Amino acid sequence: MSRIGGRGLLAKLTALSVAFLAVPALVAGCGLGKDNGVVYFRFANSPTALSLVRIADELGYWNHAGVKPRYVGPATAVPAVQLLDQNKIDIATGMFNGDIDGKVKDFKFTAIASSMLDLPNEPHMAYFTKAGSDITKNNLKAIEGRTVGISATNSCVDLVIKQYLKNNGVDLNKVKFLQLKEELIPPAIEKGEVDLGVFHPPLVGVLLSKPDKFTEAFTSFDDWGPQGGQAPYVASNAWLQKNPAAAREFVGIIAKTANWANAHPKESAEIAGKTTGYPVEQTTNWHYAPNALLDKASLQLWWDLVRDVGKPLPGSDKLRPEDIATNAFNPYAKSADLLESQEQNTTILDSEQNSKVLKTDLVEIAGAEK
Repeated sequence: MSRIGGRGLLAKLTALSVAFLAVPALVAGCGLGKDNGVVYFRFANSPTALSLVRIADELGYWNHAGVKPRYVGPATAVPAVQLLDQNKIDIATGMFNGDIDGKVKDFKFTAIASSMLDLPNEPHMAYFTKAGSDITKNNLKAIEGRTVGISATNSCVDLVIKQYLKNNGVDLNKVKFLQLKEELIPPAIEKGEVDLGVFHPPLVGVLLSKPDKFTEAFTSFDDWGPQGGQAPYVASNAWLQKNPAAAREFVGIIAKTANWANAHPKESAEIAGKTTGYPVEQTTNWHYAPNALLDKASLQLWWDLVRDVGKPLPGSDKLRPEDIATNAFNPYAKSADLLESQEQNTTILDSEQNSKVLKTDLVEIAGAEK
């Protein structure tokens, strides 16, 4: 992803990608099986949200695959992991704190592939003010008595900014947090109704293209650094047990798409614009975890984040990343175990590292490879 406004593209770091991206939950649908030998998965889709599933669609990666997406909607307020447990969708993506809550509630799902990471020039989120505002990275106290626009609560757009402000001496009790749809926050900033807004790609690029109206004050990288905040791909255990080979192929395509997007930032940003409806010449994309491999470090940070500024559910402190996530379905994994961190994932793999689904305690798969 190239940053708009004269910013050079930093050297690609294959170490640690909200996004926060909390994928919206959806209305019900009957279960999907095989159609002419193809296994379909119902995917929680939001028209304006970035998705490696949709980027893979644009690249034609699903065309001749044995697994394909069927996009479902419209969005509802029901958490995606709950819909997975209820067999209303098969695969979704969302911030890991939602996955922790889902496991506490005993929802039956497993995280099987990684998503975005965070780089200085390719942040998970960016924070914008009105051009000329006195709210800056070095003057965060100026936000006291004013309003921050967020698109959701108990999510990355809410928790990360709160932690960053708190860590920099801001009294959160003196800050108003106003929930609006992300696309409605820029006009609210222009009108003076919001003083600081939280944004994801691709809208980040649109705002960067308008320096006369908006200023990027800081980014999520300033808060959590290269670990980023994972929004892993999660699948219902029922679908995984029924379709283990399809799940493995799905993860392989997600890994292939992530590696392509990282190697082609301009083209992937254009696809991001095309699939979300924003001007392609203005949009930005995320950086993704290479090979879609999951690690402990970028998942573990959510416990500290929620405990610090969120509302952890009782029992959540007893869980660990390996209780929720596995690399068992990743063809580029040598083991089902999670990596310790993305520092162990610095090489783009061009050949599979296993021959079939690996054995994991999270999902019982007949014939899994030990």
